[in-house]
Amino acid sequence: MRSFVRRLVFLCAVLALPATVFAQDAVLTGTITDSTGAVLPGVTVTAVNEATGNNYETVSDAAGVYRIPVRVGAYKITANIAGFGNVTRMGVQLLVGQTITLNLQMAPSTLQETVTVTGEAPLIQTQSSELAGNIDPRQVQDLPTAGRNWMSLALLAPGNRTNAQGSLPVQDRVDVREFQLNVDGLQVTANLGTGNQPRYSEDAIGEFQFISNRFDATQGRSSGVQVNAVTKSGTNSLTGTFVGNFRDSRWNANDPVLNTKVPYKNQQYSGTIGGPIILNKLHYFANYEYEHQPLTSIWTTPYPAFNVTKNGTHHVSLSGVRLDQELSSKMRLMGKVNHSSLLDPFGTGNSNYPAATAQNKEHSTDVVGEFTSVLSNRALNTARVGYASYGIDQSSLTTWSNHWQAANGITNGGPNLTFRGFRSNRNSNIPRYRNQNTYTIHDDFTFSYDAKGHHDLKAGGEYLHMLDDTRNCYQCGGTATVNGGPVPANITSLLPDPFNADTWRLSDPALGAIATRYTVGVSDSSAFLTPAHMWKYGAWAQDDWKIGRKLTLNLGARYDLIWNGFAQSVTFLPWELPNRPQDAKNIQPRFGFAYRLTDRTVLRGGAGLYYDDVLNPNILFPMQPLTIAVIAVDNPPPRRADFVANPFNGPLPTFDQALARFCNAGGGRPDNPAYTAWAASGFAGAAPCLLRDLAEMSAIPAYSHVTHSWQSSIGIAQQFGAATALQVDYVQTNSRNEKAIQDNVNVTFNPATGIPYGYSDVRHRAYPQFGVVGSSPQIGKSDYYGMQSSLTKRMANHWQASVTYTLSWFYSQDPPPLSGLNEYTGPVPIDMGNERSLSVFDQRHRAVFNGIYEVGHGFQVSGIYFYGSGMRDQIVCGCDARDLQIGSIDRLRVDDPQGPDGSIIPRNSFVGNPIHRVELRLMQRIPLGGKASLAGNLEVFNLFNRKNYGVYDLTETSGTFLQPQPSTNLSFSQRTVQLGFRLTF
Repeated sequence: MRSFVRRLVFLCAVLALPATVFAQDAVLTGTITDSTGAVLPGVTVTAVNEATGNNYETVSDAAGVYRIPVRVGAYKITANIAGFGNVTRMGVQLLVGQTITLNLQMAPSTLQETVTVTGEAPLIQTQSSELAGNIDPRQVQDLPTAGRNWMSLALLAPGNRTNAQGSLPVQDRVDVREFQLNVDGLQVTANLGTGNQPRYSEDAIGEFQFISNRFDATQGRSSGVQVNAVTKSGTNSLTGTFVGNFRDSRWNANDPVLNTKVPYKNQQYSGTIGGPIILNKLHYFANYEYEHQPLTSIWTTPYPAFNVTKNGTHHVSLSGVRLDQELSSKMRLMGKVNHSSLLDPFGTGNSNYPAATAQNKEHSTDVVGEFTSVLSNRALNTARVGYASYGIDQSSLTTWSNHWQAANGITNGGPNLTFRGFRSNRNSNIPRYRNQNTYTIHDDFTFSYDAKGHHDLKAGGEYLHMLDDTRNCYQCGGTATVNGGPVPANITSLLPDPFNADTWRLSDPALGAIATRYTVGVSDSSAFLTPAHMWKYGAWAQDDWKIGRKLTLNLGARYDLIWNGFAQSVTFLPWELPNRPQDAKNIQPRFGFAYRLTDRTVLRGGAGLYYDDVLNPNILFPMQPLTIAVIAVDNPPPRRADFVANPFNGPLPTFDQALARFCNAGGGRPDNPAYTAWAASGFAGAAPCLLRDLAEMSAIPAYSHVTHSWQSSIGIAQQFGAATALQVDYVQTNSRNEKAIQDNVNVTFNPATGIPYGYSDVRHRAYPQFGVVGSSPQIGKSDYYGMQSSLTKRMANHWQASVTYTLSWFYSQDPPPLSGLNEYTGPVPIDMGNERSLSVFDQRHRAVFNGIYEVGHGFQVSGIYFYGSGMRDQIVCGCDARDLQIGSIDRLRVDDPQGPDGSIIPRNSFVGNPIHRVELRLMQRIPLGGKASLAGNLEVFNLFNRKNYGVYDLTETSGTFLQPQPSTNLSFSQRTVQLGFRLTF
């Protein structure tokens, strides 16, 4: 009850703020001098947003320096002081995250005449060393984007390292999360570990910034990338849009894997409206988008009888409202709420048994309120409160009336079956529901002062409370390991209907003969509910110290503390010890410099330490043994014929019965007497008690440190003329303490050979009274080295363009294996640990071009070209030759047609085919009178229909080894066409 009241009070506090917010999205600064070059203090500088009429005012200090935090947009800048003619600059465009230096020169005058110049902001930042790329409003609106996914435009930013278009701005390294997503200053990143993120309509996003390296101390909880997006706001004009986009498989080429047209129809409708409530003072913006897509999935297994087709409908709904209010020239407010929902009826067809697919529902809601006050010409404060929620609801398409949890109303999903080279690998948590709720309080204070130069000091702190309400039906459907021999020849008759497990012949001797193990999860009265809490604290100080007119130092330090990040609140002996300390030594010094060689050239560089966030599974899995018992039963030779159908030779034990029948239930409980007698006999025969499996237990404190990276860069930026800029930077990221899940640490090693003893050798397990025990030590390493460059030409003479190129190497190292709680320090075979090589996701070359050309008479052409050389990945055997009962260590060959028994598959030796894509957009705008217009557009993706593959079957014992697999990701699709219209008023 107390927790509910706290949440209610917090939410009311957010909603009680006036429903608008001012976001400090950009900074305008510069030095004002007279015609002799002498600095001018006391000059009043006014910035007026040309769209909203919002007015920002400051006065230059004793060094002639002025600084104005503003919202993004185009500005009219005016400087005035008695005795000098006014100076006005028109059309100065500021993008999110930028600090633009605009120096002004004033001439003496007794007539107070005004000098007006139309000019744009500089293209390079001469006082900042961070490496950022901005996707401006024109690019967001006018470049081709399949499915209207604004995040796919992150591919255009220098330093981006992914091929796929989706909800992630970086490559998905699963347990190594290297980014934060911030929308209107609120951290909205979903840390469930599922990969997906909150969704926003493309028509709601004004612009965004992609920082690939060395962001300053005001941002944290990322060891790699920050994405800062701002939503659109209303202006002084009543404006709106109604947009429709349509895709149809009839207009497309054949799928490159299935060699047929996969039927689907996609319709997206979006509407926006915004305008003034009080002219120049209070503005609103609202949006709604709906997507409807009938679709088809086709499976491509080695068995034609399993190559089924599923039909369903994909739905997405996106909405938002934002209000911005200027209370005075010194106080502003903003308030915003966004919501999204998604339904995917099934997953993409592939080469696995179709029962692995599942229905997926997602939802997100975020609310933010912000108050900014100008305390003086030198001081500014911004306070922000927010709430961000993201959740999933997933269920299997397979029904099973004999489900282990049928008595509790669960008949969703049959048992998982793991054969050699073929499997039904449905997520072992399904059916499940998860919801992450994060409450945020954030404050930024900015103060400018002079001391041996000019200082812009930013200091602040934030508090986040994360609650993850999770109901994972973990292993409740059971998993049968059936890899004791080849796949049965009659497998299609053993499992005739993938979506009706009642038809599966689980008691057939052909399955029992190769079944080695069965695991199933049971819960106490909580019914698989595992609520998890984390408390996150951050504090920072960032000083941008301008020494003279050429050199600026960016000096910062940040501290982050994630309380309970490694489930320190859980004690479960012998694996999770009591009184484990918090990982609190997370001070992050950051240094950068920007040296202005000329007014148009800046040399920049620096280095810093960056700590990552912690994913929620770090807490969930260590908590599960308190309420969920995973029971393991072995099937040693001579194997029981009906083992898969009746692994317990009777009914499934309840949670309490399982605790009593375990060889050891854990948590400090004593060994079962039956186990003691079995151990005394030298573990002869089958286990007389049940074995308890444990997944991803927290490692000991020595291995429980938050992932961090040391980032460094050196480079140069040069502006040519008024519209073109070149940036070239060498960047290096050395990441340490990466999460490196080891799926079975209940092993020991032969000291003479370093080879692990197999799971079936009970007496050589680290803890023979347990089964398979996973751990999640933070002991992984990776190193990235890259030369990234970009050439940008902004809109002038009716065209704009940019091109980025990255040459890079990405290495990683397998950590040493754990044996029980500790690292095994002796030599081991190379597939067991310590090997360093080029990593998964290593990609040598990457080049992206985008451009927009206004032909005339309302006709516009825009396009994107993407090239990515082949990415590395890992080939596996699919045979568990080490007999560890896991699939993550699977490079040793046995009964493998690709190599002799005992040979080891090289690490990350597979390199996929290069990706080439050309996207084209043709648009014709027709004036309708006044500000109204109607535009029609034709977009073609993968114009030349190149076969681009993103997924391959990399299991050597599979019948489809090395064959490309279907993918719904738009980066790997065939040529597709999108037709659309945009009505603007």
